[in-house]
Amino acid sequence: MVFVSKKCIVAIVLTAVILALTAGGIVAVAAHLPVVGTVVLDAGHGGIDGGVVGAQGVSESEINLAIVKILGAKLQMRGVRVVYTRKNADALHDVKRLDMQARKRIIEQADPDLVVSIHVNQFSDPDRRGAQVFYDDTGVGELFATVMQSALNTYINAAYSKRADYHAQSADLYITKCVARPSVIVECGFISNAQDEALLLTRAYRDDIAARIADVVCAMLGSTVTTQRVE
Repeated sequence: MVFVSKKCIVAIVLTAVILALTAGGIVAVAAHLPVVGTVVLDAGHGGIDGGVVGAQGVSESEINLAIVKILGAKLQMRGVRVVYTRKNADALHDVKRLDMQARKRIIEQADPDLVVSIHVNQFSDPDRRGAQVFYDDTGVGELFATVMQSALNTYINAAYSKRADYHAQSADLYITKCVARPSVIVECGFISNAQDEALLLTRAYRDDIAARIADVVCAMLGSTVTTQRVE
């Protein structure tokens, strides 16, 4: 058995993503990698907890859910079993703590291979923009987050905001600690930035970022065996 370094694994998975995108989309990944597995999609916030609100009055929870629905449909079309923490505008409970606990139960019961929580960012500097990826400080989701951030830098941030220098960040995050499986939070843009907010309200951008996230998810699912060891 020959163990592969973390940098090599990142390169392998990211190469699979790039090949998929340049060769006609995720179907190319499916043709070479066994894209199977279960993914939990979490649309952040909901109900009375709308999250952050942009200048145009649209709540984060609404944007999160719209992107999750698109992402879920793309994954299901590729044979991935998708479990949602919420499917409508409602939260799982009116009390935030109980809402988060309910999400945790759904994630635990799903026994997923991967968890993706969709959010929208906000920052005091209105010039800050782009998609960012976060993972739990235990490091379980570091590979997943690193590959996701690299893909979003290349295909979203460079294209829309002309920056591609974000690095996946670790933090003490409840939703990424529900199960000991790779879990990430994807902040799909800064609602505090007028240009990002305008993009987040369009179907085209939502579809684009959902497609890029789906590419990485499928590449990760397809490479969970081949990147663990090389014989």
